Amino acid sequence: MIKISAIICTFKRPDYLRHALRSLCEQSLPCEQYEIIVVDNAVEAETEQVVKEFEDGRLNLRYLTEAKVGLSRARNTGLEAAAGRYVAYMDDDARADKHWLEALVSAFEQVSPAPAAIGGRVWLDWQGEKPSWVPERHLPLYTYVDHGNGAHSLDNDEYLVGANIAFERDDLRSIGGFDPKLGRQGLVLLSGEEAAILAHLQQMGKGVYYEPAAVVWHSVDQSRKRPGWLLRRLFWDGASQPLIDVPARERSRRVTSLNAYRDLRQCGRWSWEILVAVLRGRKGSAWESLLGLSQRVGRLRTEVRMLAWNSD
Repeated sequence: MIKISAIICTFKRPDYLRHALRSLCEQSLPCEQYEIIVVDNAVEAETEQVVKEFEDGRLNLRYLTEAKVGLSRARNTGLEAAAGRYVAYMDDDARADKHWLEALVSAFEQVSPAPAAIGGRVWLDWQGEKPSWVPERHLPLYTYVDHGNGAHSLDNDEYLVGANIAFERDDLRSIGGFDPKLGRQGLVLLSGEEAAILAHLQQMGKGVYYEPAAVVWHSVDQSRKRPGWLLRRLFWDGASQPLIDVPARERSRRVTSLNAYRDLRQCGRWSWEILVAVLRGRKGSAWESLLGLSQRVGRLRTEVRMLAWNSD
């Protein structure tokens, strides 16, 4: 009987996908108790060929396609096809520890009351040295997660990420799955879909749990070790925040205008700080302010668009 469905949504990364699938093929959980679903969001022959490399008749492995670009759409496609009572999501550029699925199933079955969502550690594989200019506080943007050695219900200041997150399938289906307005869409680095889901579940009184024994390693591609990537990632992280902070039904033109005004003022302050730091030769201070500016400009971008949409 299939207990859990491991879902990988992939977009034009066949080489990374191969490593991800290999890690899922070597799980300690008996193979008859889990299935692997690959959702190809680019619909490329090369990706399908990678999946076929692992079709040995022993594994429950399926290849699906989602023609509409968007990570949330691809995740929902996998959700609808899942046969397991639980669904576990892992990124195509991640590798699972051999006990990953076993740890997730064990937590779902043994924790009482049973949680609706469980996530675990995500350790970073920098494929070399971590750049010195990446601040520790921004490691979550690279999907780093480590909330300690003890399993526990998620605290208010803690988070889970889509590279290592699992749900009770019917609970996730009951709230409509992932919001297609959030999450990566091709090269657009929107985010926040997991945070929105977890907030929704918690508002319903459902439990969210951290299980440190469920570990994955997330590869940091060379392109993400460049300052420009972090600035883009921060911009889109900021652009996602207004959509998560205030549900659509509660948004008003007045509140959005006030938030946009505050963010515009903060953009001005950071721009001034950058100019002063550059003139004084304080490169570190200029970089820190530029990171903050990038994120705040992203917020402002979404708030302006929300004002254009909201005519009340």
